[in-house]
Amino acid sequence: MKKTRRKISRLAKDATDEQIIRWAKSNDVFDRLEAGVSEIVEDHTDLDALLHEAIFQENTAQLNMRLPPAMKAVLSKLARERTTDATTLARIWLAERLERELKAG
Repeated sequence: MKKTRRKISRLAKDATDEQIIRWAKSNDVFDRLEAGVSEIVEDHTDLDALLHEAIFQENTAQLNMRLPPAMKAVLSKLARERTTDATTLARIWLAERLERELKAG
């Protein structure tokens, strides 16, 4: 049985974060690629520049996440050993991992 394709609209360039999330959740990534409204981007140099610029920006955006209590305890212990707090250590690790992911491309 052949799968019927539905038309996927392009995402507006000025879409808000909420609109982007709703669009991505309602349109399968493979369907978007097949329809030509999404593409795989191999070059992440623009994201590399953003990440390096972000290092000098104030921490004003917030990301809330839930962790198992044991994981938070380990993170807090490691942070204390490094004379910082858990959120700072987590932010440092996140930045390092983002950089690694972008380089792996």
